[in-house]
Parts: sequence; structure tokens; C-alpha cells
Amino acid sequence: MSVSTPRPRDPQQRSRGLRAPRYRAAAAFAVLAAGASAAVATAGPPARRVGCGEVLTADVRLAADLECSGAVGLVVRADGVDVDLDGHRVTGPRLTADLPSDSYGISVEAHDVTVRDGRVAGWDVGVRVGVEERWSPREPGTAERRGAPGSALLRDLRLELDGTGALTGSEGTVLLTGSVLRGNNTGAVAAGRLVVTRTSVEGNFAGLTVESGGTAPSLALRSSRLQHNDIALLCRRPGLVVQGSAFSTNDTALLADGCAPWTVRDSRFEGNGRHLWLDGSGPATVACTVFTGSAGPGPGPTGAREADGVRVRPCPPRLPGAPGAGAGEGAPPPVRFTPAP
Repeated sequence: MSVSTPRPRDPQQRSRGLRAPRYRAAAAFAVLAAGASAAVATAGPPARRVGCGEVLTADVRLAADLECSGAVGLVVRADGVDVDLDGHRVTGPRLTADLPSDSYGISVEAHDVTVRDGRVAGWDVGVRVGVEERWSPREPGTAERRGAPGSALLRDLRLELDGTGALTGSEGTVLLTGSVLRGNNTGAVAAGRLVVTRTSVEGNFAGLTVESGGTAPSLALRSSRLQHNDIALLCRRPGLVVQGSAFSTNDTALLADGCAPWTVRDSRFEGNGRHLWLDGSGPATVACTVFTGSAGPGPGPTGAREADGVRVRPCPPRLPGAPGAGAGEGAPPPVRFTPAP
């Protein structure tokens, strides 16, 4: 992924400036089970030092920071492995020297892997899941990145100052929770299936990007906060669902380009330069969602019009005594957001 992307003023021009991953695959991969967090081991292995480029096939707990000057941090190639960073950092060459092309901090090339509790910074890609490299016999020393089956739980991570914080391959599945995506060119890219919960996405050029071309459902975003991004959420493939999340002070909160159908429910858009930028966006539904402090294309503060194929719906009336009763129609319940550590 490119690190220094031009920043044109027009949001649609900005979106085209983001480089798409160079791999594509037709097959969709299974959705990550909601109970994946239960797979985290209760008693981990003894802490030990790991080396740059090390291939992991068993659970590991880091005893110290890992600082790498090369293009590879860690590689996971066995199902069910738990990678506990234990509060340590996996630091790439971007923080120490020029950033090599296609460097990555942690590559998950297996199923049901957990990566947790640490900081991954200074890489072309911080954590990638479901991507494999195939070396070309015709061009020695060059590799092509392609989608490959893989699934992971990424929990309590800080993915910062990377070209891309997290990358899901076209056949990959990721649950990202309790984490922070900050100061990246792109916070997370989903070419496969990505579920984001209780996560802060802030100060990125593009916060979350759903790439076109895949056949799997794209992105489910829940109970998260996206703020101070140029484009908070860029969607180019059907299947987007946003629920209980807050978008604030972004240049553009949601850019929907070939994203239909998509749904936004129980969320808030506050003080964005443009709440919604719609380009071939319908059919879609915006329900029980508040827009304040800005105006988008079309009439009204939401920038969403029935003529665009976007159904705008108020909150259903609440029964007396029910949580949130008295707020009235059109006012969603408060967004519950637990800040990541």
C-alpha cells in the first residue's frame, strides 16, 4: 500500500488515490464465529524473545519489544495459535529507516488465530490475514500477493503509523475488537469479511475501506467511534452494516460508491465536513440515526434522499418505562462506546 497518498479536496478523488491491494480471488470465505474470543487461552506459555521473520506454529507470549529493520515481523502458519504481545511493540522499518515495499508486521496464514494486547507500528501493513506470497520463477526476487483462506481475532491492539493497519485478504475473515487504528494511511482494508466492534478509528487518511471485487459480505461496524479522518468509511462492495457507532469531525464520514445495499442504524454523525457522499448508493437504509453540525448533498442534514434509493426512517416509538423512553421519534439511544486501552 502507498504511504504518502495525495490528498485532493474532492472526496471521490481522494478515494481513487488509495491504492487497492494487488490480489483478487473469486471465492468467499466463511464468516468468523461470534464466539471467537472464547478461543483465547486462559493460561499462556512462558514469555520469550522472538526474532524478526520468525514463523510461529505454537502459542507465544512476547518477553520484549520486537524491532525490525527488514520487511517481515512475524508469520503465523498453524491453526489456533495465540500470539500474546503482552503489552509489547512490533515495530517496523518505517520508524527506523525507509519503508520497504510490502513490509508487514504480523502475517496470519492459518485459521482461528488470535493476535492481542500490543502495538504494531511502522509497516506497510501492520497485521494481514488471509494473504499469501507466491514467488515468480520468471522474475526472481519478486512476489505476488494473493488471497488465501485465513481467519483471526485481533483484540486490544494499537495499529498506528502503518501504511495499512489491518488487511483482510479476499478469502480472509477478521474480528477486530477493543482496538485503536490511528495515524495510518488506511486504518483497515477489507477485501474479505471484516467485523469491527468497540474500536476507535482516528486520524487516518481513510479509516475503514471496503474494496470492490469480492463476493463475501463486506463490513459490519458496531459500537465504534470514527473521528478526525479524511474519509472515515469508504465502501465499494455490497453488504455494509453500521450499528451503534459515532462519526465525528471527519472530512467525509461515509463515502458509498457501489456499496448497495448498505444499512446504518442507531448511530450519530456529528460535525463532519460531509456526513454522506453517495455515488450509486441505493438501495440503502438509514434508520434511527442523528445528523448534526453539517450538511451533505441533497436536501436536509443527512444528505440522503429517497430519490437516491436511500430509505430514511425514524426510531420506532418506545414503550413507557423502556430504556430511552421519552427521547421521542428520530432520537436514537446514546451510542455506547468503550474506549480501547
